[in-house]
Amino acid sequence: MDIEEVNSGRLSPEERQERVKKLKRKRNFRLAIVIAAFVLVLCIILSPVILFAVFKVDGFEIEGETLYTKEEIIAASGIPQGKSIFFADLDEAKVNIESKLPYTNNVQLSRKLPDTIIIRLESTDKAYAVEKSEGLYALTNRDFKVLEIAGVIPEGVVPVIGATPVTAEPGKPLSFVNEGESADATLNLIKNISSAVADSGLDGVNLISVRSRSNIYLIYQERIVMRLGDSTETDKKIELGKKVIEEEDKIDSTQVGIINLSVPKKAFFKPSDIKDIPEFDEYDAYILNKDKDSEEIFYAVESKNGSYALTNQSFKVVDFSDEAPEGVIPIEGYIPEKSETGSFLSFGDKEETDAAYEEIRNVYEAVTHSKIDNINLVGYDDGDIYVICDERAVMRIGDAKNIENKLAKGKTLLAEEESDAIGVIDLNDIDEAYFEEKDFEDVPELMSYNPDYEAPTEDEE
Repeated sequence: MDIEEVNSGRLSPEERQERVKKLKRKRNFRLAIVIAAFVLVLCIILSPVILFAVFKVDGFEIEGETLYTKEEIIAASGIPQGKSIFFADLDEAKVNIESKLPYTNNVQLSRKLPDTIIIRLESTDKAYAVEKSEGLYALTNRDFKVLEIAGVIPEGVVPVIGATPVTAEPGKPLSFVNEGESADATLNLIKNISSAVADSGLDGVNLISVRSRSNIYLIYQERIVMRLGDSTETDKKIELGKKVIEEEDKIDSTQVGIINLSVPKKAFFKPSDIKDIPEFDEYDAYILNKDKDSEEIFYAVESKNGSYALTNQSFKVVDFSDEAPEGVIPIEGYIPEKSETGSFLSFGDKEETDAAYEEIRNVYEAVTHSKIDNINLVGYDDGDIYVICDERAVMRIGDAKNIENKLAKGKTLLAEEESDAIGVIDLNDIDEAYFEEKDFEDVPELMSYNPDYEAPTEDEE
């Protein structure tokens, strides 16, 4: 019904009034639709202007401790100042920061209207070293994200040997498969071992080997080999291994040996000589190789000109000096044929050199572990070893066989003497060993060590 019908007179006054109201409501509704449509079109036209012109990124807030500066983090995010805060890709920025700034972890970004981006992040640190190529290592965090590529493994970082990654780029996860291939079984294996060690609370792991997938092993405190067998139930095996170690350490925390965990329910500790454990041969060879470029002075070996060749743990010459640095025991009488800065000491051909390295390393380790106070020198005299202690006593060891027990016996005998007693302990026969008091000039090793020594006069005594 339209307005003509309302005015025709066929309706009562009340009906006409009601019909007029309905017509007005229809007109108002149509008008409202038109206005809404206009506003919607206007918003569509103006919204980009509002979003770009009003809500622009004008600042950043950084939350959390990090190695990087605020400026480095903002630059890595890739979000430019002045960009619409709604169009800033926060997911992409997170990936950018974690890849461009490798030592960041758990990066989270959020918007704070009208104009601020909040970046929350944590620092991560080196935990593992995986050999990338000869002499180069991918240093990763506990999630095996690559932090940097280095030529030396830092103290406290655990080497993982037996697997070479296909890709190892700082800021990206380590990968042992080519792009497009399926699951990374090697990465999953070492992640499982890492998680199992962390969950067990086992501190002191020196090395993880996955070289043989049927004989995976850990080295603990450079004295215990934990043989896990294959990759099944690594968490249960490592947890059990920790319990076995704790039980053994109640008796002797210096025990050397093997824990066979390939059959978890039958795990036990087997004491062994470290020289009879093949895994330690691999460990020693790896440690020797990994430290080849280190600048840390480990040995001071007498050279042909009488000075000391100061070498790292791999016998690479770092420098020369007339005296051994403090804390380094000098080695005399085992003179290399070749000693040049930047090169490795040579004692002849490769076989002879390797044999010399092994003997010096074993003797030096035994002397260091003996904890005899004030050792001044490790000497060699026609193949026989001697040790000068406190500039007054000589322990004549003979050959290196049973050197640990010889040193222990010498330490006991020396402790029984007066603190100024001069003399010799012949340890070739441990059972017959005793401290023989002598005058300084009657001990050739002491005279060679300190040729300017002057015996005290009776008045001085």
